[in-house]
Amino acid sequence: MKKSIFTLFAIVGLMSFSFGQYVDQALIFSQHNFGSTARSKAMGNAFGAVGGDFSSISINPAGIGVYIRSEMTGSLNIMGLNSTEATYQRQITDDRNNSFNFRNFGYVLTTPVQGGGTGLVSINFGIGFNKLNSFNQSISVGKTGSPHSRMDAFAENTNGIHSTNLLDENYPYENGTPWESKLAWENYLIDVANPDQNGMGNSYQSILFQNELVNQDMTINKEGFINEYVASFGANFNHKLYLGATVGMQDLYYNESRTYSENGEFGDFDYYSTARTRGFGYNLKLGLIFKPIPLLRLGAAIHTPTFFDLKEEYSSVMSSDLKNVSSAANGIHKAETPLGDYGYKMDSPMRAIGSFALQFGKKGMISFDYEYVDYSKIKYRSGRDGYNFSFENTDIKTIYQSVGNLRLGGEIKPTDALSLRAGYELFGNPYKTYAFGQAQPNTDFSYSTINAGFGYRINNVTFDLSYSLGSKTDYNFIYQLDQSNVEPAKYKVSNSEVVFTLGIKL
Repeated sequence: MKKSIFTLFAIVGLMSFSFGQYVDQALIFSQHNFGSTARSKAMGNAFGAVGGDFSSISINPAGIGVYIRSEMTGSLNIMGLNSTEATYQRQITDDRNNSFNFRNFGYVLTTPVQGGGTGLVSINFGIGFNKLNSFNQSISVGKTGSPHSRMDAFAENTNGIHSTNLLDENYPYENGTPWESKLAWENYLIDVANPDQNGMGNSYQSILFQNELVNQDMTINKEGFINEYVASFGANFNHKLYLGATVGMQDLYYNESRTYSENGEFGDFDYYSTARTRGFGYNLKLGLIFKPIPLLRLGAAIHTPTFFDLKEEYSSVMSSDLKNVSSAANGIHKAETPLGDYGYKMDSPMRAIGSFALQFGKKGMISFDYEYVDYSKIKYRSGRDGYNFSFENTDIKTIYQSVGNLRLGGEIKPTDALSLRAGYELFGNPYKTYAFGQAQPNTDFSYSTINAGFGYRINNVTFDLSYSLGSKTDYNFIYQLDQSNVEPAKYKVSNSEVVFTLGIKL
């Protein structure tokens, strides 16, 4: 099953570092971290029933109806520190990176309705952008003296392919040969296990001796974002019912590069792969906020899927410097793929958000959001060559499940000018416990954030600052072997952010 899936990926031309990585990418592009303003971030992004903040336009569009004055706002992530502790075969390594970026910019225009003391009070319009995700991350993984080798994985994935195909000078995809097999063969990292009289065959082994240990290192660098450009409309009915709609246009950029190295008595080899995805998508969001009594606010919103049109570019290079192998293999070798590209479409899942908030006059509030997302509904379609992704979509349904994401926030105002805030987010596990008849490594996936901040108002100008500490634990296979139990790498990610927002009421 694994071999047929890998070969299929090669035929359609999709860049895939591994099967797990390809499935992870579908999830990465569908996850959102709301909270582009400091106020929303500090309150755990629990703004579905609160509104009056530009972040809420991407959560519950009815939030734009809450504005009673026009406003301009802009937010900066003035500190973004991402650190990853990787545990692989009981060896721990650390890596980190820093980022600085714009989180949002927005303008809201409020238009009071003449004679709107009752009924329709105002019609509001907003335009701008909110950052929904940042992909920046650096990961280092290593193991000294490993009994496993990725060369064994190269050999297993090549089994069943006759070595005459590996000698073909044409692109491997033309005869169904995976690129990794071609690269490993050209670098003398695999050889025919039971050759015929011509030295050919379809069974392979690595160049390692039995029980030979190797040293392994891998670095992963990710960068990118999802920015949502929004045009939002809302209405205020009697300061009790607020309705809103947002048209969202998402700009997606994702670049991931991996360098994998092994060395030992055989010499060493390096395997570098890179994939860059760019695309644009659109969606529609509808929402309402209802205040049955001054104390209570109820909110509801629904988001359509985001319909992405994506283009991917990819390439790989493998090089080796071998010794103590054979007279033909010893020495320096190098092979690379041509630069490839492929276009396809992806639909992220729908979202439904239910919210409530308790408003204690002008002294403070408590708010709560529940977001439902079914990640098994992620769908790829319309490959450039007409491919329909039926196998990939079936695997996504097998691996992912629906989740409930919880967001809780609070705000108190010791004075009219000063606001103190805190919040918490808990994201559900998108992975099913079992897939393909076995337990998934991400059964213990966890992701949460703790947030705090304050705001200060001077006349028509507001200054907001927030601090957020996110922690995530997930697992991923670097490679897999049928004959050996190679454990996945465990990644403990800590993400610290300081966001500053400047708002001007007009």
